[in-house]
Amino acid sequence: MERPATDTGTRHVSCTPAPADQLFEITVLDLADGDDQGGWHTIGWGVDRRHADSIAESFVTRSLSPYAAARIRHNGHLVGEHRRRPG
Repeated sequence: MERPATDTGTRHVSCTPAPADQLFEITVLDLADGDDQGGWHTIGWGVDRRHADSIAESFVTRSLSPYAAARIRHNGHLVGEHRRRPG
């Protein structure tokens, strides 16, 4: 969050994360180990649903080593999933 300018004219942006109940966990399905089951790994957090959806979508559509799927959870509940398109 941006704070008011100090007497030096600089601004500070807080790096303190939002309370955990406001964050959206992003996990990806990694099939790189060669089997068809793979494993789910947390890759980050979104500060709101739109942010989390954007991050998840980018990990399944990226051109270099896209993940098979990405899931979004909020307070432990699955709220979204993105899958790599076949092709």
